[in-house]
Amino acid sequence: PHEIANVFGLKGVKLMVDEAQKQPIHVWVQMPSCVPSAPGFETPGAHIGPKEVAEAMKWDGIIGLGDMMNFPRVFMGDKNMLEEMSITHAHNRTVGGHYASPDLGIPFHGYVAGGAEDDHEGTVLEDAVERVRQGMKAMLRYGSSWLDVASQVGAITQLGLDPRRFILCTDDSHAGTLSSDGHMDRVLRHAIEQGLDPITAIQMMTINTAEHFGLSREIGMIAPGRWADVLLVKDLEHFKADLVIARGQVIAEKGELKVKLHSQKYPSWATNSVHLKRNLKAEDFRIEVKGKGEKVNVNVIGVIENQAPTRHLTFDMQINDGALHADVSRDIAKIALVERHKGTSGITLGFVSGFGLNAKCAIAST
Repeated sequence: PHEIANVFGLKGVKLMVDEAQKQPIHVWVQMPSCVPSAPGFETPGAHIGPKEVAEAMKWDGIIGLGDMMNFPRVFMGDKNMLEEMSITHAHNRTVGGHYASPDLGIPFHGYVAGGAEDDHEGTVLEDAVERVRQGMKAMLRYGSSWLDVASQVGAITQLGLDPRRFILCTDDSHAGTLSSDGHMDRVLRHAIEQGLDPITAIQMMTINTAEHFGLSREIGMIAPGRWADVLLVKDLEHFKADLVIARGQVIAEKGELKVKLHSQKYPSWATNSVHLKRNLKAEDFRIEVKGKGEKVNVNVIGVIENQAPTRHLTFDMQINDGALHADVSRDIAKIALVERHKGTSGITLGFVSGFGLNAKCAIAST
């Protein structure tokens, strides 16, 4: 939803919520909170503020405010950020957190006091402990790239903290991961491998989550008056759904879909959203160096494998033909950010290390 809102704003979120309502399983959506996430540093396609949040809180299918990622403005008391959270609480919905900082001192305490009720950005044991001690729910994530369950689950298995304060989740699960390895079932298997009791792990992705988002009157347990969202499995430790019942009907059995999926037609504004000022050329990605000399010291973004944080690296790089180039031998790749919303801004260029590219190739995404 946050990425959709970055491009289309409120109408994009509404399109997503409406489609979610038509799925054979329950899909709830959190309203994006920070578009742009860092005002003044980005060129977004839209803006979200208290007015848009207030509108979205009236919709069926919205269960909270998602990813309050502008944590500096929260602990500094920014009016718009606090108002978005206040509106969410006034509608009795949950404020999702996103505190991507290792500083667990006064800024973190101020952020929690601002209203965020959970956080999935923890990467080490101390992160999980401090979040639950401050009254948050610690969300331990296991996505395609962010593998943060093993490093934090010791808060339960070693320190004995109450597992009812923890939630298992994914974050950025790629299509290949979903298809070949699974979604939340993959997270569950991994959590059990880290030493969690299977029933505890299942709690952390069913009743804990349902209660946290105010949905326990509808889902989260097998009981009268709840939706029949039920999985039948033979082996809890090697968790694989043999039968899937959703919204009261069998939708999958032995890996085969038993229902017809809804067919969605999208408006042209949703399928043609990349707008460039002109076609890009090789010269647009040239990093020129002014001045004399054979080498220059360059700032490089350092990727940390399987985690969201990055490192600040510096490399001495050779100047060739008045420019800097990617250096495969030292795992230094060129990175470019292209403004694609209105075709009004340029291209930001830099270098990144950690992708391990070993040939002439490139990756592009929107």
